[in-house]
Amino acid sequence: MATVLEIITWCTRKYPNSETDANMIIDLNGIQDEVFVKLSRLRHDHEIYADTTVADQLSYNLPSNCTIDNIIAIKVSTDSDATDWDTYKYAGLLTDTSTGKWFGIGTDSTYILLDDDAAIDTADLSIRIFYYKTPAALSAVTDTPELYSQYHNLLKYALCQTLAAQGQNPDTEIADYWQRKYDEFFEQVEANLTEKFNSAPATTTQIEEVW
Repeated sequence: MATVLEIITWCTRKYPNSETDANMIIDLNGIQDEVFVKLSRLRHDHEIYADTTVADQLSYNLPSNCTIDNIIAIKVSTDSDATDWDTYKYAGLLTDTSTGKWFGIGTDSTYILLDDDAAIDTADLSIRIFYYKTPAALSAVTDTPELYSQYHNLLKYALCQTLAAQGQNPDTEIADYWQRKYDEFFEQVEANLTEKFNSAPATTTQIEEVW
């Protein structure tokens, strides 16, 4: 497993630059989040978070490693026995939520549940959030990305591309070269994972069957 320092050292050797380690860690965090979620989707690798309703409460906390855009589905039981479940759909800014069951954005760490445009009025119903988790943030050169080691080249190529593409005078040709390297390697990874995991039931099907 490559550490952050090893990734930065590799990128600096391939593309010498004057960027600070701290700034490269910031860039690497964004890259890791994107790559991690892409691969999780290909692997059908999701998490399940359990919570319960509070009567007339509109807002609920998201799992600490979840952002609302990475939610696959939210289900709420129809009674305390949790034998039947309703699926809550995502509501955008222009969605008519006057009827139906919806979830939407609260704050950065919360989401809201709407039942016919109002908070759920029943307590102690089970909530299940199915989502692709975000990886642990990188903060030091001694950290190791939360990503299988065979995919670390994606982080290296993407960081080189980012370094070459930024600033007032970006090295466009070099940035394009590393983007191609990233795209070519990701295509190989995608093909391998698609072949490996395509025989497994899709995540959404699994969710329906489980709940």
